[in-house]
Amino acid sequence: MSSTIQYSLQESNDLTSRQFVLKLLEIAIKRVNAGVSKTLTARKTSERPPRDPRHLTDTRTRVSTLLEYSVAYEMNNILHQDNSGLSVAAVLWNVFPDLIIRNRQRDNEIGLEVKALHTAAEEKSANLATPLQLIRYRKDFIVIINWGWQVGVHEGTSITYPHIHLVGVFDAWLLAKIRDYGWLLNQGGRVKGIDVATPIINGAEATYKAEEGNMGKLMRIQLPQEMPQSVPHYLEMREEDDLYTKFKQQVLALGLRETFLDICLLEGCIQADAEVGTEYPQECKILGNVELPSGVNFQLLAGPRPDQWLRTIGVRSSPSKTALLWLGVKLDWKLFAIRGGYWTIMDQGKKPDSEYDRIQANLRAAHWLEEVAET
Repeated sequence: MSSTIQYSLQESNDLTSRQFVLKLLEIAIKRVNAGVSKTLTARKTSERPPRDPRHLTDTRTRVSTLLEYSVAYEMNNILHQDNSGLSVAAVLWNVFPDLIIRNRQRDNEIGLEVKALHTAAEEKSANLATPLQLIRYRKDFIVIINWGWQVGVHEGTSITYPHIHLVGVFDAWLLAKIRDYGWLLNQGGRVKGIDVATPIINGAEATYKAEEGNMGKLMRIQLPQEMPQSVPHYLEMREEDDLYTKFKQQVLALGLRETFLDICLLEGCIQADAEVGTEYPQECKILGNVELPSGVNFQLLAGPRPDQWLRTIGVRSSPSKTALLWLGVKLDWKLFAIRGGYWTIMDQGKKPDSEYDRIQANLRAAHWLEEVAET
């Protein structure tokens, strides 16, 4: 059987719990991408879902929930088929974690908190808010699944479906330690503390109140540079932070690609691609270039100081009807076009995923801008 795990948590020392979870997830995700994702969560490519911010958020939440369930279902099937004595069980109340890997006696061997995130979202809003004392050291993990819309063919019909591109597994206890130290060291003019179960900040008139829900945003967790090396578990936190930082860079790179491809798809171009690498560029560079059905040459740019970079390269190497989308590290955006022999900002914003209509309208005006300049 190609999916065989052949591993027992009680009997083998060859794999760590993290490695076991990763191996199980990789097989489950392949099954989801090739199977249920193309039926249960697919739509005809010609169908256009609502794109206003509220519906966009609702769609992401719904798709993410379905993907989390689908991956869990496949993980449980794999363990059952391997006759491993292990099973994946959902936690039926809304507490940490989401899933439990149980042994034959139904004991809790590994806990998994699963977060499915859309790669084109400008702010990955999932967070880790669970108090440290409720997380088990080296037994509970954060699983982050990144998905994006992909065009494919199913039984002769063009479909658009959520494809899982990337998965990361991280020690939940170490991430929570990094979260807490980072929050405490960044005082920001406030008095902060962590009570028995809840982080607190100072309020009015020498009172304290619970932290207001901004702590633990997953994509913001980072080990502070000023962290003393004398703190307990420093080296473990350093290693986990390095691993996590690389993963966050991959997520950001995928976000660049998915935003570009989403716009190309909306414009009727399904053959586009972008070479984004594994991290946000340290210097400005073109990552994607495609001719849209409208005749506009559409390019993806990322890196610091795009205005300066465009002034340096000029317009000689670009076709006259060119629109260039720049995306920042938080997926803030600027759309440039050639006007009067110079690159000109046509529009800009903070949330490209909820502002596609604006970007599309400006793309269609790229012809007009150059025609005005020529007259």
